[in-house]
Amino acid sequence: MSAPPAKNVSNTSHPSLFFLISSLTAYAHSPWGQYQVYRQKHLLILSTIVDEPTYPYSKKLVEAINQVIPEANTRPARAKNFERVHSLIKTKQLQLVLLSKDNAIALLEGSGPFSNFGAVDVRTLYAFGDMLLLVQPDFSDSHVWLLADAFKKLYRSLPDAFPPEKILTLPNLHPAALLAIRGDPQP
Repeated sequence: MSAPPAKNVSNTSHPSLFFLISSLTAYAHSPWGQYQVYRQKHLLILSTIVDEPTYPYSKKLVEAINQVIPEANTRPARAKNFERVHSLIKTKQLQLVLLSKDNAIALLEGSGPFSNFGAVDVRTLYAFGDMLLLVQPDFSDSHVWLLADAFKKLYRSLPDAFPPEKILTLPNLHPAALLAIRGDPQP
């Protein structure tokens, strides 16, 4: 008896292996493959590891927003440091950031942990105890209004969320957030 013929095991006979290797290479540079598309499909709330209370609280905000505005498809996003927070907000890659009050003021002024990076133009959307949710000033007014209106409705169920009347006293409040808190129509 003779031995059976050897099987051809080249990459061309296993196209799935080729695609697997190709896809692993494509994901090597970003966690989602197409991070820009991910950012467009989800409303991301940025926080940072070094501002410890912000990430756990951002997850509470995500859950609350998704209950009231499920189409927002909200997700938490966490930066490893203040430099990355500055970069993502300054270049308008992300629209929302949750920071402790002192760090939020430092971002606005370009001081403290942001002193090497410069000031960033952001507005306050809502406050939660010692944390401020900041938003890009050119983020859609209708989206800011929807978020502020959601927080106005949910503030009793969110730990340390300011009541609406206290939000009205915050400096640097986004104009559309002001409209929502006052009960004015959505822009």
